[in-house]
Amino acid sequence: MPGANTPFTPLWTDRPDATAVLAAKRESGQISPVVAERLGQLIEKGYVIIPGAISHQLADLLVAEIAAVTGQPEMFIARRDRAAYAHPTKEVVADKTFRIIDFHVNSRHADKAIFCSAIAEVLNAVFESPANAFQCLTFNHGSQQAMHQDGAYVVVSEPLQFLASWIALEDVSAGSGELEYFSGSHKLDDFLFGEEGSKSWLPERHGGQIHRAFLDSIVQRSETEGLTRETFLPKKGDALIWASDLVHGGSAISNDRTRKSLVTHYCPVAVKPKFSTFTKYFHLRRVAKRGYISSRHYDLRQRKWWRTHYPRLAPSFMGKPG
Repeated sequence: MPGANTPFTPLWTDRPDATAVLAAKRESGQISPVVAERLGQLIEKGYVIIPGAISHQLADLLVAEIAAVTGQPEMFIARRDRAAYAHPTKEVVADKTFRIIDFHVNSRHADKAIFCSAIAEVLNAVFESPANAFQCLTFNHGSQQAMHQDGAYVVVSEPLQFLASWIALEDVSAGSGELEYFSGSHKLDDFLFGEEGSKSWLPERHGGQIHRAFLDSIVQRSETEGLTRETFLPKKGDALIWASDLVHGGSAISNDRTRKSLVTHYCPVAVKPKFSTFTKYFHLRRVAKRGYISSRHYDLRQRKWWRTHYPRLAPSFMGKPG
């Protein structure tokens, strides 16, 4: 398992002694019985499901806010598969692969959801520090993304030191491209890219062949280990938190139903997302007593930053998070 022979420093929940550490924390009163139970699931399975993490009212507010972005597209940055960053115009939003990038910057409701008490308690207990939320994405439809491990694409200074959350903004039904994963797959040995032994895949350096080998390898090894392939069919407001190395993806879409959700990645404040090394605008902004946000796509200090650096997008103003 990664905590036993990885060349990287894992979170304590991924270490071989995680169960013993958890028992000591619970016995000393550092964490509550509820949080201890959730951390136990995270340690064993690589994920934990939190029913009713956010209220139906907050989920509905987020759905309404996401639907309204075309009214003020200049406030937001969006992405579609195989397309450049753009504002969420009606044309962009009509694409089923549309998602809003770093929605936590301009949405108070998103801030409230991603740092809700049930999620924040787990983050703080695992990180043993405040959390930095980054790469926050909205989805209206299933991604149908191949089974993968986030560490290949979500790059931070300590490759194993991040978590992710998936919050259901509506009831999710089978066939809508629901999330799927191999329970316990976060314990697979590291797949490393290139001679340098990188956890992250750099297309220009490593090429497509090794990427295909990576995707095939993690599925094959999960199946060889007899790990259970599970699907996540949450109710509105439910959340799933998963470890950086959990093998997961989006199942095939077989109907026209939506799968509205909010996805966020988190790392301890001392750990830096990779984008902090190539943009001089990286910084943290506190949005709640429980955590911080950062963004590759917005300067959180200067509302008109995009005018200077990307005149094509040039939003007239940015929303005020928090």
